[in-house]
Amino acid sequence: MGPLSDDVARRLRELETLYESLRTITSTLDLAELVRNVLATIAAVTTAEAFSLMLHDPERDELVFVASEMLSEETLVSAVAASGAVAAAPDARRLAVGLRHGDAEIGLLEVRERPDGRPFDDDDRARLEAVAAALAPALARDAAAIAQDATALADAFARVEVAVPSRTRALVLRDEAGRDLVFTSSHVLHPGVVDGVRQPLDRGIAGWVARNRASLCLDDAAADPRHDPTIARKTGLVPRTMICVPLVHRDALLGVLQVINKHGGARFTADEVRLVETLAMQAAGAIMQAQLYHQVERASLTDDLTGLGNTRRLNRELPAILARGGEVSLLVLDLDGLKGVVDTHGHLIGSRTIATVGRLIAERLRPGDMAARFGGDEFVVVLPATPTAPAAAVATSIRDAVAACAHPDGSDVDITTVTASLGVATYPQHASTADDLFRAADTAMYRIKFGGKNGVAVAG
Repeated sequence: MGPLSDDVARRLRELETLYESLRTITSTLDLAELVRNVLATIAAVTTAEAFSLMLHDPERDELVFVASEMLSEETLVSAVAASGAVAAAPDARRLAVGLRHGDAEIGLLEVRERPDGRPFDDDDRARLEAVAAALAPALARDAAAIAQDATALADAFARVEVAVPSRTRALVLRDEAGRDLVFTSSHVLHPGVVDGVRQPLDRGIAGWVARNRASLCLDDAAADPRHDPTIARKTGLVPRTMICVPLVHRDALLGVLQVINKHGGARFTADEVRLVETLAMQAAGAIMQAQLYHQVERASLTDDLTGLGNTRRLNRELPAILARGGEVSLLVLDLDGLKGVVDTHGHLIGSRTIATVGRLIAERLRPGDMAARFGGDEFVVVLPATPTAPAAAVATSIRDAVAACAHPDGSDVDITTVTASLGVATYPQHASTADDLFRAADTAMYRIKFGGKNGVAVAG
């Protein structure tokens, strides 16, 4: 059998890429990890300056940046090294060609790591040799002066990048003393550039793609009338070439995937658009599965009445929080007077009262805090990185809010007789394990419960 044609070989590589990407994307049900996998896969198969994945928030009808990566500006570094420092051992991820002017060898031109991860081939070598031949006359005139001419150096690296896209480019020029002047230019992806930023569906190119559920491939996105410059101002990245595709699974809009500014200023091809669309289709199915799994898991850890965590979540998270180290305070709350409300007004008002107290607790939590309904009318609040005194202040604010609540949500029934007794304990001062920490706070709570109610006590 003869050698494969270039087209067949290319399609086989594409199939291998798709197989590997599918395996990577579907390897987890953790949504955050899945999103990172999707972005890493797109970055591995396309050569671009920026990538972003936006998920659709159906409640607010907005797109939310959940993952983004953007190339830093090219960094130009010069140094003096021993002769032959860059000409390392053979490596399929590196490609080096000599720089010659007439009969003299004046240096070396090297590229490292193709953006798609494949080894460099003979076509890459031929293109790099052509660039080396074109650059050699100018570089031969004065190697030392190149170090002072950032514009000329940037232009040389830009010509290399257009001919042979790579993660890093290196230029070695031999000076009159026989030393090697080494210059490098690298692309570095920085994550989280605009993560968390929201964009309404009626704005921007991504909004148009989401609304119309249709892909776009643009040669000058900044000039497109649908372009919203708000994100560009936040990132400092001016979009030129762009692939923007919707993430849709079973007619449900999940988000949008963007690939911005192909390396070297070239246009994205139809094959690249098709590849991104295929990966987006794979990603959409995986994201839907991860979201469903997350919903089921969250439901299993959530108290139906209050929306806070349940005992299962408390038992899962408290030991993990303690294991991270540092002071952790725990509040145990028990309602006073609820039985009288239930006896007078019935269980529905009792349930509404418990739900209202859950809301009052949730409104006083900081990011990173956790609250759970532990029993019928008993709650637990976990305050990471919180010493005893500020934890007692949080407990007092909750006690005050419960005492000031005159009616349960959705009812005009008087519940001013309902108050709260709270106990506070801190790890590691009052206990060394999760169980002992709960017991210490619970014991402090009962000191209030049996000593007059409607107050806060600290363990010990």
